[in-house]
Amino acid sequence: MNKSDILILDGDHKNSLAIVRHLGQTGNYRQDIVAHNKQSIALFSKYVNQKFLLPSPKKEPEAFYVQLVELLKRNRYKALLPVSFKTFQICSLHREEIRQYTHLTITTSENILLASSKIRTYNLAQELKIPIPETIVLNHPEEIESVHITYPCVIKAPEEMGANVVEYAHDRKEMIEKYHKLCERYNFSETWPVVQQYIQGKGYGFFAYYEKGMCKDFFMHKRLREYPISGGASTLAESYSDKKLMQHGKRILDYLRWEGVAMVEFKQDERTGIFYLMEINAKFWGSLDLALVCGVNFPRMMIEGTEEKRVYEKSFPQGKRFQWILNGDLFHLLERPRIFGSFFKEVFRTKSDFWIRDPFPNLYQLAYIPVHYYKKWKKK
Repeated sequence: MNKSDILILDGDHKNSLAIVRHLGQTGNYRQDIVAHNKQSIALFSKYVNQKFLLPSPKKEPEAFYVQLVELLKRNRYKALLPVSFKTFQICSLHREEIRQYTHLTITTSENILLASSKIRTYNLAQELKIPIPETIVLNHPEEIESVHITYPCVIKAPEEMGANVVEYAHDRKEMIEKYHKLCERYNFSETWPVVQQYIQGKGYGFFAYYEKGMCKDFFMHKRLREYPISGGASTLAESYSDKKLMQHGKRILDYLRWEGVAMVEFKQDERTGIFYLMEINAKFWGSLDLALVCGVNFPRMMIEGTEEKRVYEKSFPQGKRFQWILNGDLFHLLERPRIFGSFFKEVFRTKSDFWIRDPFPNLYQLAYIPVHYYKKWKKK
């Protein structure tokens, strides 16, 4: 069988490893991967063919792009798969040039820009009559002194920063202190963090693949555990379906005439059942493994495309779980020992990121645990 050569970016991301493993085990692809340091997790996978070290797309975006184009010119790749927000942003900005050398399914840079902005996203949601939490936009940090909101509340970065920039406050004094600390830590200058009502309830995701503004496939999940515990990436999630969740997510992406993959993230108020929009993720999401084990292969769609028909209804297994043992759930256990029984129950019955047939990425993750807690200790 002739294998197709593809190039996957962001080798330091766990979702890049998910793509490498799930495409690699099919035997249909020869996968080269790009990273910016030798310790990137996906580089340790046995399913990787060639490994390329390029400048960091976050720290040196121009140098990264120049070397990426040189790489595409030298090799005849069937498709390019960016993974992180930053590489999606760069590839979208230069998508016409990149398409001279390889296949790239990606939305417009205007859509990427909108998705990266919390303020523009919430304005669009209001226009489309999709619920959002009470959100206060500040024009200057000093305005925090006059903010009135119910507690607890959330302080969020105004735009995508490639990290989980968020703080929680339980009273006015804590809100003011944490707001100013966040501004100092990240050197905001033109736009400032937003203050938002905290929605008590679980997180939900609507995930989709679009071609020419048409939804071709989708998936939904419910977040069961996360890390950091206060709010972060999924460490245990379950496939889920809800008509209202699908309608909200699809309405946004339909309106934007999306192209490629995206995640629309919600939280459901446990008292009212209302889904509130949190953000649009214009990238491959961290919980991609769950969709893959449920048979919804978004990376393959990005490479091969889909049949020319619009999707209205789609079935996928309900209640199927995935556990990211070494990408957060073990940390969750160490910091919340009372989940001991639940943790090990899932270990023995649930698909996870621990692959016996591809062990080296997991051995690297185990070795990284002391480093994680050392870095956490240094931040205190």
